[in-house]
Amino acid sequence: MDEDVFEVAGRTEYLYLVQEEEAQEEVQYARHRHYISPLLVLSRRCVLFILLCVLALLSLASYLAYVAQTLPSGAAQVRPLKAEGKVLGQEDCLFINVWTPALQPAHRLPVMVWMHGGYLHMLSGGEPGYSPTEKLAADTEMVFVSFNYRLNAFGFMALNMLREGSPSNTSGNYGFMDQIAALKWVQENIHVFGGDPEKVTIFGQSSGGTSVWTMMMSPLAKGLFRAAVDMSGSYVYKATLEQAESDNLLFLQRTGCNELTDLPLRGHFVGPVAVVDGYVLEAPPLRGVGEEERKLQRRPVCYRDDGAGADFSPRAENISSWTWGDYSCDALELYPSSAPCPTGDRCPERSFTSMVSDIRVTCPNNDLARRAAGSGQPGVPVRCDAHPLRPVNVSGDLLPFPSRFSFHCLDTLSFFRGLEAALGKKLSDGDRSFQDLITKHLVTFAKTGQHASCACDYLSTVQSYSSARCQLWEENGLFAYAWTN
Repeated sequence: MDEDVFEVAGRTEYLYLVQEEEAQEEVQYARHRHYISPLLVLSRRCVLFILLCVLALLSLASYLAYVAQTLPSGAAQVRPLKAEGKVLGQEDCLFINVWTPALQPAHRLPVMVWMHGGYLHMLSGGEPGYSPTEKLAADTEMVFVSFNYRLNAFGFMALNMLREGSPSNTSGNYGFMDQIAALKWVQENIHVFGGDPEKVTIFGQSSGGTSVWTMMMSPLAKGLFRAAVDMSGSYVYKATLEQAESDNLLFLQRTGCNELTDLPLRGHFVGPVAVVDGYVLEAPPLRGVGEEERKLQRRPVCYRDDGAGADFSPRAENISSWTWGDYSCDALELYPSSAPCPTGDRCPERSFTSMVSDIRVTCPNNDLARRAAGSGQPGVPVRCDAHPLRPVNVSGDLLPFPSRFSFHCLDTLSFFRGLEAALGKKLSDGDRSFQDLITKHLVTFAKTGQHASCACDYLSTVQSYSSARCQLWEENGLFAYAWTN
């Protein structure tokens, strides 16, 4: 019998007693309380390492299952909205995007549901600089949701032939139905992403604001959200279902489209978009606040106006003293010279943009806010008044010139951290201050349903906004020219 002594990991000394018998080797361990094979120790460590690797891979797979590597395609649309525009997107477009700081937070988080603008004709829920981001969700400790909905003819073409066989006996407003379906999905599933279905705030800008008003008025959206933010949307719905069906039929005949898929290639959908169909929308919001105020669901509302240069325009009593020299800026732009457009309060460009903003957006929305408040609807009308560091043209080919003052979607770009890209350079201290202020107000409203108070120059409530200009336009019937959908 031979003896052999050796050491293994941990410097534990073992004594081998080896005996050859019938070609078999018997190993006995001595000088130790347990009989453990060194190979078994090594194998256990390997198994533990493998298990840890498997758990890590499973955790990574679970994480990646929730992280979209690319945002989905938007709805079928023509961009830009011109004859030479290209057809983008696809019909298979109904996707929902969710950004959350944690899947299992200590307590359920407030939810903000974004409704994108774009005239109800274009854009999507994943536009860079114009939609939520993972960083925004982390910074604000909120869950953000965006989604696509059908646009243009695919989403809003009302036709009698489409009404036939419809269980609701209606046509058009399909894009709004997509939005309602998305809000129902949020109510049923947002808890999986750490969101609180009882603290859902919808917010939209431009035609997204129009969508917000539709959700507030629609009986189909009742109970699907707690609060709403309209950012320069239109509440004007002029077309009835019958009018829209008649106009759209004429449009189809003129374009010569035999198939709906021909429409983007043959012509642009120019008929009524949002219509009062008696199903999704029983009455236009303006009438709903007054004659049929019971239809306007009671919930906190924040009205925001980001019109261009709305903080200045001449007083009504001074209009008679204007001269052609007040409009010389346009002539200077048409016939370039060394004389720059003045930058003071009398700048014609600023007066013009203020006037258009008042007529098209600011004054009609302020009027609606007052009507809503008078009917018992809790609301906080807010006017944005900030001038970016440099002129910005966020409308691409839709506008031939950039705005030097507050512009349409300034507040939205600031909130989504897209202002720096729009400016093409780093933000100034003033731009950053405005960006932080917008974020504070929207987040506070979404979390509490209350308006964040502040002593600031950028925002003011409608009560502090001069009523002389709005009174002038209202008395002369100019509210009829408020922008419509």
